[in-house]
Amino acid sequence: MTRPSYSVVIALLGALAGLTPLAIDMYLPAIPTLAQSFAVPVELVQYSVSVYLLGFSFGQLFYGPITDSIGRMPILMFGMGLFVFGSLGCAMAQSLDQLLLFRVLQALGGAAGSVVLMGMMRDLFAGDEFARAVSFTMLVMALAPLIAPLLGGYLLLVAGWRSLFFLLALLGLLLVFALWRVIGETLSQQARPPLGLRSALRGYGQILKHRECMAYLLVGIFASCALFSFVTGASFVYIEYFGIAPEHFGYLFGVNVLTMMFCTSLNARYVARLGRVRMLQYGLSLSALGSILLLLLHVLAFESVLAIVIPVMMIFGPIGLISANSTGLSLDLIPHLSGSVAALGGCLRFAGGAFAGLLMSLAHSGTPLPLVLAMASCSLCSAGIYLRIKRDRLNGS
Repeated sequence: MTRPSYSVVIALLGALAGLTPLAIDMYLPAIPTLAQSFAVPVELVQYSVSVYLLGFSFGQLFYGPITDSIGRMPILMFGMGLFVFGSLGCAMAQSLDQLLLFRVLQALGGAAGSVVLMGMMRDLFAGDEFARAVSFTMLVMALAPLIAPLLGGYLLLVAGWRSLFFLLALLGLLLVFALWRVIGETLSQQARPPLGLRSALRGYGQILKHRECMAYLLVGIFASCALFSFVTGASFVYIEYFGIAPEHFGYLFGVNVLTMMFCTSLNARYVARLGRVRMLQYGLSLSALGSILLLLLHVLAFESVLAIVIPVMMIFGPIGLISANSTGLSLDLIPHLSGSVAALGGCLRFAGGAFAGLLMSLAHSGTPLPLVLAMASCSLCSAGIYLRIKRDRLNGS
């Protein structure tokens, strides 16, 4: 591809990746308003976040084998159609039950975009260029959680909560049209295995039995669990425990996103020169160092918000770098099942993140300890699994 078309493709793929953060984060400022509108407690409206994550997680398992068999664009069009329909349903919902139902449909549609994204990137780019493209895509995607709450807050003020879902529907329509016109189908007929339940289950079985592929997936999954643990517990630790003003919480959260964007940009710049394995090692080393520092400062009872902020930046920052390279390495091991590999990895990332957040909530102690343990243990597990891969390779197993 020429340089301009490469930039356009990366921008479009990044926009597709950013659709899910927008769907999750943009309406968060409207949750209290939704509770008032439907005359229900706020905690019930918060289930709309959980049902989206679950629908998004398990929907990917369904799309993975299908997109490998019939192509990327048919699945993308179907999924985006479902996403648009679910968004419009949310916008016109008259009760919380209706909102939850349409959020599930919206999530199932959005899941198709996530699976197709990785499949298209695997079709278009190979080797270290894949990791580089993923890094650029994640840079574009990282803008979404930065602007989504701000955009949602202003739209809520100006046009009401229903406008948020109407905007998501419009974005879904524009995005699928642009992807169809600019990129089109990327999977050749020769690279498509036959479609069928038995072949789909056989494909997932092949992935689960492939030790190295699953190990690389788990490296990225545990890194993502650390991220979801922070998302779940950060507001309590910063606002309730350390007394940070709610309006300043976004700055502390944004510092982590900016750090992740910086690390991801380094990966995009140097991965072709240094290789995915070395960049993955750098990311895991920084994350493990941040985990050790986080645990140490907590054990030494440093009662300062900086004792959380700085180590969390070291853990949070490399997550994009770790995900890009571990995903690329896993896809290379079973290239004819790239859609299924991406689907299984995506499902386990979101399901694992939801489980990590649930455990953290159950372990709530009124202190930062659950957050410290969750982030540190997930990050160290990610590094430990990679060390196991390295040891197995040295032993020839």
